Amino acid sequence: MVEIKNPLYNAVAPSTQSIHADAHLRVTSDVTAPISVSTTFEYAKTSVDACNYGPDQRYVYSREGTPVLTKVEATLSTLCEGHAVVYGSGLTAAYAVLIEHRPKKIALGDCYFGIREVVKQYQRLVPGVQVVGLECSYEKVDMVWLESPINPTGEVKDIGSYALRAHAAGAILVVDATLAPPPLSYPFRQGADIVVHSATKYMGGHSDLLAGIVVTKSAKSAETLRHARYILGTGAGNLECWLLLRSLRTLTVRIRQQSQTASRIVALLEGHRRSAIHTACHTPTAHELKLGSRIASVSHASLQLCATNCSFIENQHPEGFGAVFAIRFKCKDTALFVARHLGLHRFATSLGGVESLVDWRHGWDATADPTLLRVSVGLEGFDDLAKDWAQTLLALNDHMVAQAKI
Repeated sequence: MVEIKNPLYNAVAPSTQSIHADAHLRVTSDVTAPISVSTTFEYAKTSVDACNYGPDQRYVYSREGTPVLTKVEATLSTLCEGHAVVYGSGLTAAYAVLIEHRPKKIALGDCYFGIREVVKQYQRLVPGVQVVGLECSYEKVDMVWLESPINPTGEVKDIGSYALRAHAAGAILVVDATLAPPPLSYPFRQGADIVVHSATKYMGGHSDLLAGIVVTKSAKSAETLRHARYILGTGAGNLECWLLLRSLRTLTVRIRQQSQTASRIVALLEGHRRSAIHTACHTPTAHELKLGSRIASVSHASLQLCATNCSFIENQHPEGFGAVFAIRFKCKDTALFVARHLGLHRFATSLGGVESLVDWRHGWDATADPTLLRVSVGLEGFDDLAKDWAQTLLALNDHMVAQAKI
């Protein structure tokens, strides 16, 4: 079987990688990879073990592998600087990591609530597994699970420092980098041992597929994961793989624009919040109060740049930050009003798509702050999104004034 990863594309730009990293796997003359939904493949005439798809590829049954799955994994392996294995969802990918490495003590910090549920399922399978906080002692810890950027705030952690701590304790560091795919972050460069992504989000980018990715440093580890995936049938389907491959072709241009727009929207909203604060040097205008007085806080990696002990950020994210941020309001009802009245932001869960989304996380996760909204910035124009926020915040002010009169 041909080598999945093509080293010829290791040194080219990410946008070139996303389009050409699977070129060595082409068999047909189609410019775009053809859609194939076949679950089984005819054996070669010479031998059942011979290649039957071009001169150096062999496929038998789709649970084991398909041409489009190989193309997706080749592209992802080059983009992520490792060896990628694709699964049916992000949580399936996370579970595969746990089953493969069978940790007995896991250090886990702020993360997507689904990861905590996956860990609970793993604890049912392997009784006695301990879970401690990310900032606790790593004594006897054999796996550190770090989410960076963090869902739902979009803030980032110092991957390098956690890698040093984990390796000093003899543990492996798993980094969930879903909110900052290439070219925004490359966790292996900071010392990660395994990288996971929910490809449903930015990798997929169109809110039309479910997939997950585990990226390892060695081809051998990836093959071990693929064998377990084959036995358990946890891979992504043909159509999902094709949709993912289609999406990867535009990943770089999408994520760069989303990143830039998100940072500008964050700066705008944080500006509204600050402008509504009375200080010795500033008395807010009536308009400034209408826009910002009900915003409690805004969270995003771009706002960490001025914080102490955050010098790592520019080195870890030289090309920008993820396009997810959190905004908190003074009360739950205010947050829900905003979520329901934004016009260009769909009130729905998930993130990473071409359309901007706003989500009230407390509706999914009872432990989430009920005053918090998670915002996923899409590909709409900055001016249009800024106008949407201004109109909504002004409508919120009018609504609150009217409510106060009742």
